Amino acid sequence: VRVTDRKSLTKELCLRRKDYESMQHRYAVEELIQKQPTSRIQAWLQQAAVKGPEICKGGENSQVFMEAGVLPLVTSFLFGGALIRCFEVCPLWFVVYYKTLDQIFSKIDQGFKQYYGQSLHLEYARTDWSPVHVAEAGIRIDRILIARVTSNHVNHCTKVSYGYGYKSGQLATNDDSNNKDQKEDPYECSFKFDTLAKGRSRSFWIHKDICRFHGDETRVAATQNITPVCVNDRIEIAVNLFNAMGLVDVDQVRWRPLEIFPIQVRECPIEQELFDWYDLDSFQSQSVERLQIPDFFSPQLMHVSTEYAGIDVAVSRTRLRAEAQGVVPQADRILGSRFEVLPRSSPIILPLKRVGLLHDRFTKIQLRQGDAIHLYISQGGKMT
Repeated sequence: VRVTDRKSLTKELCLRRKDYESMQHRYAVEELIQKQPTSRIQAWLQQAAVKGPEICKGGENSQVFMEAGVLPLVTSFLFGGALIRCFEVCPLWFVVYYKTLDQIFSKIDQGFKQYYGQSLHLEYARTDWSPVHVAEAGIRIDRILIARVTSNHVNHCTKVSYGYGYKSGQLATNDDSNNKDQKEDPYECSFKFDTLAKGRSRSFWIHKDICRFHGDETRVAATQNITPVCVNDRIEIAVNLFNAMGLVDVDQVRWRPLEIFPIQVRECPIEQELFDWYDLDSFQSQSVERLQIPDFFSPQLMHVSTEYAGIDVAVSRTRLRAEAQGVVPQADRILGSRFEVLPRSSPIILPLKRVGLLHDRFTKIQLRQGDAIHLYISQGGKMT
């Protein structure tokens, strides 16, 4: 599976244009080696001069603080909006800072391989950042792990979790460092997914709430929290490292052992409140809402059936089936998410959502031909 996110492509295109990594500041030790010491004192001086600032050199637009040993410290200091501004300076800065983030977060990648290597084969890791829609412009930064699902736990629900803590800004004492591994992590983050056999058609629900009493909000449809995944599909796990709470301490990110549960039927919670479903003609006669069959996504998503239920709030339940390949044009406008239908035999990348969240990251949702979507739309209600 080729990863084609915008930032990875940008880095790849930059390196095709020029070898920017070789232009990063480094200590030109070869200049010292050419001068052979004639005494023991000169040998000591030469050894000390290996880190001398006068031999730290780089290409155009590179700065001394971008040397490989210094830049991780600078990056930690700039983490957040200031760091994102550094990516916008020039191609050299983009490539070098992006590589530095890979080095800083490599511990997270290695820990994932150590705990889940038999069940989830890590194929690619990258760093992503996106705006947070709040009163003041915010940003979140994540380490994205893309792993291939193996056949070890077919027809089971799998839970991946890790503990973490935030940087406090205080220097740790010797006692704290000795007991660091024994302390419990103050926070935990979990992801769950159901593993199905290879090539099996998947089915999941989506709920779009457009009731009047919700007021002005993002109006993004909620998707099933526990994602169905087939063997050989790729899952996308986002380890959040910077948010409104602050900067996560990478040294405190600790993966937990894999947990396995029996697979269950996943249904939209709204099904627990509604029991009697009617066709459009039967339901329209007893509802004041203007209803329509939500057949907006053809030819990629073919409409199969629609039923209605509810009293004060009218709810439609529509079954859609992925048919034609390509991006679903109206999905972004109506559902608030991008959908794409891929060939039946194609592996797909499925972003996992953190347990307990209604919305997490706004990413593209990939489907295969034959997959089914149960779309619920709630509308109506009275303004209070």
